[in-house]
Amino acid sequence: MVSSNQKPRLLIVDDDKPLLQSWQRALSRDFDMLVAANASEARELFQRKPDLALIDIRLDEADPNNRDGVELLETFLALRPDIPIVMTSAYGDIDIAVQCMRRGAFDFFKKPSDLKEIRQRLFSALQHGKEKRKARHFDEYIKQSEPVEIIGESPQIQELKQTIEIVAQDGQISVLIRGETGTGKELVAKSIYRLGRRYGEPYITVPIVSIPSTLIESELFGHEKGAFTDAKERKIGWLEKADGGILFLDEIGDLPKELQIKLLRFLEEREFTRVGSTEPINVDVQVISATNQNLEKAIEAGEFREDLYYRLKGVQIDLPALRERKEDIPLLADYFLERLRKEGRTKILAVSDEAMDALFNFEWPGNVRELKVAIERAVLFANGRGHSKIELEDLPEELLMPALSRKTSIFSIELPDDGINMDVQMARAELAHYAAALKKANGRKTEAWKYLNLNDRFIFRRRVLALFKKYPALRREFIQLAEAYPEKQGKIKNANQE
Repeated sequence: MVSSNQKPRLLIVDDDKPLLQSWQRALSRDFDMLVAANASEARELFQRKPDLALIDIRLDEADPNNRDGVELLETFLALRPDIPIVMTSAYGDIDIAVQCMRRGAFDFFKKPSDLKEIRQRLFSALQHGKEKRKARHFDEYIKQSEPVEIIGESPQIQELKQTIEIVAQDGQISVLIRGETGTGKELVAKSIYRLGRRYGEPYITVPIVSIPSTLIESELFGHEKGAFTDAKERKIGWLEKADGGILFLDEIGDLPKELQIKLLRFLEEREFTRVGSTEPINVDVQVISATNQNLEKAIEAGEFREDLYYRLKGVQIDLPALRERKEDIPLLADYFLERLRKEGRTKILAVSDEAMDALFNFEWPGNVRELKVAIERAVLFANGRGHSKIELEDLPEELLMPALSRKTSIFSIELPDDGINMDVQMARAELAHYAAALKKANGRKTEAWKYLNLNDRFIFRRRVLALFKKYPALRREFIQLAEAYPEKQGKIKNANQE
């Protein structure tokens, strides 16, 4: 597909050079012309991705048995099954013309013919090709895609849906989606596709993190035959396959530094070259990228190009963590349950109040993806136990234990036979709350004290240090507790080992 501001590219292959020049002059107003007088030139020009082709059946008038045009038809359709091809001949090659139509040619006409009629045939072929390509890509996408729906009524999700609609209708600007693992970055990319003007065109996902670094360039940009040792034939890359549609670069932060400049050049010039070629290829693609990394830190560390970062974030979409929009948890749980019912995996209609409390109070480090897996696991056990609802005991253990501890009465505590040191236990409990407050404040003492309703941060600091002085052994336990939150570990240590 070509962008709306470009003329469709027409490849004409005919050994009648005066006729070729005449057609070139007559059709250049409507088409970007590529002309070839023989099969060799035609194969070379085909690399420039014409939108349709007009091919003479006989490309050597001196040889009555010449059928080079038929071979070109087969070659071109093998490389690009969706390209519309019109065949022509100055002779009564009706039987051959029928064969061409059976092999995939869109149309045939006998020379000479009226230029107006030729133009109409070419535009009919062009439209047919677009519809055929759109239908094929749409069918392929539907087969491999899950239902696309962003669930939630929180303010963050309402704002997200509005942003998606705006970006989708534009269809050109690069989009950078950022968020923790499991927040639904690819779901947002697919939503932009479904709601936008590129819907029905190719949607190609490039999972950068799962591709060996030595193969990424070839997979993304393609390569020519003989470009390297194992290049046995030409390979069309994902970028070229996405022409007209959307290229989704998942985990863009893992793109090798040496390829970042090539991607940047494409974003700036809208053209690229295959590995082993110097011939520029133009494609019309909207690039959507996603990452859970801190790209600003990667830029500071020299691991990610700053100019590429700004090119990618024409629009930046920041996805909220599930713990930041907990009011959406009941809606999400019901949605996943409904999908399981439609798949015939359960007849359960609801989550019990106690189980929903546990879902609501969990922190969900894996976000929506973790919630989906938890509901699937809970359904499995609820079915096996004959429950009509998902009950507390059906939930995964990591959700179950905090909920059960909240239900346990303080009067049901069992003491060991040798008793306990009550002062130490109370100090341990107090330090556990301090560690939790620091975790919630991301290691910042200036914020942590507020979660404990203390008067100021100095009281927070004095009480922690006083407990360390009175019970030195608890310092080690406190640090071990801090190690449960690796991303906060250094900050917690610094905050309390003063």
